Parts: sequence; structure tokens; C-alpha cells
Amino acid sequence: MPLAFDAKIAPLLEVASTLKINAVTADTGPPVSLTISLAGFSGAVTRSAELSAD
Repeated sequence: MPLAFDAKIAPLLEVASTLKINAVTADTGPPVSLTISLAGFSGAVTRSAELSAD
């Protein structure tokens, strides 16, 4: 499933340590909670911007 973050959310992700997502499985419907590490996210955003500028 694609995710999109607007300009207000991106800076928050750069300083956060984790991203918590709540979802529902498509087949049986029970809730699923995911915690995703954002370690390295800020550096990746910075590097992506540097590569895009060239």
C-alpha cells in the first residue's frame, strides 16, 4: 500500500525515532500494529535532496 506524507509531516518524521502504524488485515480483519524505526531517515532525506539538486 503506498503511503504519502505532506510537507507538514516530513519534518516530523526527520526528528522522530519511530513511526507507529495501525492497520487491518485484508483477509481476516484483525488489527495489526507496526512500529518502524526511523533511524537514518533524516540522513536519507538529506542525501536524497543532495542527489536531486545535481
